[in-house]
Amino acid sequence: MNKRIEKIASFVKKGAIVADIGTDHAQLPILLIENGTCERAYACDVKKGPLNSAKENIQEKHLENQIQVILSDGFENVPEDITCAVIAGMGVLTAMHILEEAKQRLVTLDQLIVQVNDDVPLLRRYISDNHYTILDEEIVYDRGKYYTIVVFNMKNHESYTDIELIHGPILMKKNTDLYQEYVQKQIHHLEVIIEKAKNDPKTKKEHEKELSLWKKITIES
Repeated sequence: MNKRIEKIASFVKKGAIVADIGTDHAQLPILLIENGTCERAYACDVKKGPLNSAKENIQEKHLENQIQVILSDGFENVPEDITCAVIAGMGVLTAMHILEEAKQRLVTLDQLIVQVNDDVPLLRRYISDNHYTILDEEIVYDRGKYYTIVVFNMKNHESYTDIELIHGPILMKKNTDLYQEYVQKQIHHLEVIIEKAKNDPKTKKEHEKELSLWKKITIES
């Protein structure tokens, strides 16, 4: 089991009924049942191939009575009794589309746990623009990559600031060593981009603005 999935699982409230959207091999639902966090979960995917793998893994663990495998485009075929949804391991635009398509039915959920593979600030902007509430965040370093997990619900919250969208309002408060390491990585990455874009004033200016937000937190710290 990788650290990313273990960390996602750690955010799920005990007793939750979870839908894992884009479940792949059903590692998360299996872990949640085995560690006693959940008594029931749904392993959902839009593709039959991953679902077949999920079924095999669930059967191998003899968890067929607790984990239901569902062919579903987003939340289309997901039962109404869920209290928590996980959307992990996909691009931000795909995740945002899934959330947008299902926003009316997700209002009652206690938790939405989302981990996207790119552009986490854009995910936070979506959350902010819809006035949702970020409950928790965490950075995980797993197999050579940094992953950011954002936990939120749809209760009303004022818009987040630009610096909160970049850094994450909860990550800023936690200010862990791994978070600071990640910040320095982002700063270096942007500095390289800006150097390469010196003949493109528009691109250079956009990235310089972003860089100033990344650097701001290190100065204030």
